Amino acid sequence: MQARIRFFVVAALVGGSLLSPIAFAHGDVTPQAVDVSTLKPLGDQKRDENPYRGDKEAVRVGTSAYNQNCARCHGLEAISGGIAPDLRKLDIDKETDIYFRESVLRGKVRNGAVYMPPFEGIMSQEAIWAIRSYLDTRHEVEAVAPPNPMAALAKKSNCLSCHAVDARGVGPAYREVAKKYGKDKNAEARLLAKVKKGGSGTWGKVPMPPMDAVPEDDLKALVKWIMAGAN
Repeated sequence: MQARIRFFVVAALVGGSLLSPIAFAHGDVTPQAVDVSTLKPLGDQKRDENPYRGDKEAVRVGTSAYNQNCARCHGLEAISGGIAPDLRKLDIDKETDIYFRESVLRGKVRNGAVYMPPFEGIMSQEAIWAIRSYLDTRHEVEAVAPPNPMAALAKKSNCLSCHAVDARGVGPAYREVAKKYGKDKNAEARLLAKVKKGGSGTWGKVPMPPMDAVPEDDLKALVKWIMAGAN
């Protein structure tokens, strides 16, 4: 357990944060307000263990809060693309709850450089524990999900920092892409060119960086997988 927490301390300092400067390439990184009005108020006293664990409403609120405030660096569906630690690996226990709470409140600083800003005074305790509740569910999904070689390739290629199979975040969901271009016979060639070059406008103003550093055979395989529904 201690080794797991030490890993996240180092990874957070080296790799990035909830709102790392690297994330500016993906647009506005202003912390977004989290509506916790549907959750039981927790008061001012800090909780050392997630009081919302297993609460479906907290998971719903936490999912939205995560996508708005954390996904830019930690990845859609908590699948990190390498910018920041993969939060699915957090253990589900009291000790890790305290570590998570303090990381969000205090942020991460190394040699005077802020890699993750403190959220104390910005994000309520209710919002923090709601996000933690959502991450609990992602931990469970990772534990039972069979390995998917194409998903692994997407992660290795840094695609999952912005995209997910079903959920839209920084970029469109893969199944949205498959649906949009499903009747286009030249879709794979067009998408391959777009992915290599990068750009914006089709799905919004947030630009997609060029992926020309990824081997072309890998990009072709990823595009084919996406067009097949990313299954």
